[in-house]
Amino acid sequence: MFDEFDKYIFEFAVEDFAVDYWYDEGVDIAENMLCEFEENDWKMLLEVVSERTVEWQKRLAYCMHDKSDLNQLRVLLSLVETDDSELFEIVVDSLRDFTSEESLNLIQTDLRIISKIEELMPKVGDATKRVFEEFLKNK
Repeated sequence: MFDEFDKYIFEFAVEDFAVDYWYDEGVDIAENMLCEFEENDWKMLLEVVSERTVEWQKRLAYCMHDKSDLNQLRVLLSLVETDDSELFEIVVDSLRDFTSEESLNLIQTDLRIISKIEELMPKVGDATKRVFEEFLKNK
């Protein structure tokens, strides 16, 4: 399933698809693929995620918000070190959905997130600032 997912996300990251299609339908298809992942698929994803383009990573992060899936959480946490501010915002936005006790423990012990938010907060627009503030309030 990983290979199929990888190719699917890659098409949206490099092709000239209408952005609306990704948000209207593409993300739902990608989320359904993630639901079919097995442990080996998650391992493969974690091994290659840092090698993918930023656009690919954005698409990935956007469709990860299953608050009970620790595999998704681990993938999102692996993207925290990005230098791309839009990707980081998508990651933080997705992380807001992870509310289980185990998820919160993993998020709260990752000091990179808080420090990066504090670093970026003075430079971001109002919408991103609200996402960051909401994240900080609930974590």
